[in-house]
Amino acid sequence: MNGGYGWMELRQLRAFERVVALGSFSRAADELALSQPAVTAQIQGLERELRVRLLERLPRHVLPTAAGEALLPYARSILNLEEDARRALEELKGLQAGTLRVGASPTIGSYLLPALLGELKRRHPGVRAIAEIRPTHDVAAGLETHALDVGLVEAPVDSAALSSQPFRNDELVLIVPSGHPWSRRSAVRPEELAGQPLIVREPGSGTRQLVEERLRALGVEVTPSLELGAIEAIKNAVAAGLGVAFISRLAVQPEQRLGILCAVSVEGLDLRRPFYRLLHRQRRPSPAVAAFLDVLAEASE
Repeated sequence: MNGGYGWMELRQLRAFERVVALGSFSRAADELALSQPAVTAQIQGLERELRVRLLERLPRHVLPTAAGEALLPYARSILNLEEDARRALEELKGLQAGTLRVGASPTIGSYLLPALLGELKRRHPGVRAIAEIRPTHDVAAGLETHALDVGLVEAPVDSAALSSQPFRNDELVLIVPSGHPWSRRSAVRPEELAGQPLIVREPGSGTRQLVEERLRALGVEVTPSLELGAIEAIKNAVAAGLGVAFISRLAVQPEQRLGILCAVSVEGLDLRRPFYRLLHRQRRPSPAVAAFLDVLAEASE
């Protein structure tokens, strides 16, 4: 061991990489399924072994020090090599084992992904599937840092590291509560939206991005009255009369059948969109990932 340094453990490097990537000990602990004190202990142990401070602990954020910045690319290379070694061994076992880590934006994660994973498990019961429901930009970030194997998102992603391919078409619709005056109309004019409280998803949402772009193209500027991060919360808010919202047609079908919500067209507003499958360009799919991609391709036909 050169220079008297101790050994660096994989678990220490993994904790360090996740804290830097997420900027938070608590978020890293959640992702690693550890307690926050356990993550802190891993970082402190690594700092003791290397005899250098790796992280700057700010009141609301964590940043790498100069030493941490220097270590980060090596830590990621080591962790990627470990993952490659695991994948090579999985390939020798076939699909009796293996892990799939898939990230999906909320509409896909709630209304499409469960059936896809169910079919994967039916074909390959030994595969362990881990699903994470995140906004589109967070899914892309997870692919870029190798925290995820596959991404399914609602908007195109601008990343040189990722390949993107449409896998299914979708359409956004305007939803109103059943007692709303618009519930008896087949369509409304775009300018009428300016007089309605609009409930939207969080910044970074593919749904919100598309709606804002298409409305702007029609010369309509709307100011959101309420911002919610979950589709079910948006539907409940609309049903309670707090405003109107745009969501996927997939998401509103149960409430339409029950007569709770109504879908209304907006004249001249085309809200059709593809869903996209994301992969990292530099990673070869493991057998578990390849099997999931087969399921996805068949479901898209």
